[in-house]
Amino acid sequence: MRFGRFGGALAGSLMLATILSGCESKVPTLTPEVQAGMLKDLQAGKLTLDCGIKCAFTWNSHVAQLQALDMAERWNDLAVQTMQIGYGNDLGYYYLGQSAQGLGYHQAAIDYYNYSLALSQGTDGSLRCDNTNTCQGVDLVNSIPVLVQASKQALAQQEAAAAAAAAPPPVVHHRHKRQPSSNWVAPPPAAASGSSSGGSSWSAPPPPAPIAPATQP
Repeated sequence: MRFGRFGGALAGSLMLATILSGCESKVPTLTPEVQAGMLKDLQAGKLTLDCGIKCAFTWNSHVAQLQALDMAERWNDLAVQTMQIGYGNDLGYYYLGQSAQGLGYHQAAIDYYNYSLALSQGTDGSLRCDNTNTCQGVDLVNSIPVLVQASKQALAQQEAAAAAAAAPPPVVHHRHKRQPSSNWVAPPPAAASGSSSGGSSWSAPPPPAPIAPATQP
């Protein structure tokens, strides 16, 4: 099929429009309030990557930068930039899982990882990376179950620590020894008394006999 000059110009305009539309992001401009909202959504585990194929070109242009943020463990930046692009493929949700796990939001990390794994095994090829360049060397199928298990263990430890902190302290009973008063005086010994049963008992000796005076020669 042949196009005239007008047809060729129209086809070129349509192609340019397609390329420009592919450069879109979900959030063109970031403000501190928008970033704070993104991080709050990350902690809650919300599925916010709902930008479709129109954001795919922007994603492909920035995926190497996202991988660098992941390797540098810059979790806030990784989450914000992934959410700013908004392309909801399996690797995007994997990066949100990495960010949530790195920041200690383990339940959110589990949710993101599981959703990423479901997309990687789904029927929509546009939302799956191909385990080569577009997956940035990440083996989602084998790595995600290990990461989910790690977050489950960390979550169990957090819950155990919270339960221990909320438990009341044990009651300790102290036995106090009675101390004698400082004015205490030992009682005198009991006086001896005779025995009415005829048994032996102590009695005072009789007084000595008087001595007669000496006679003078």
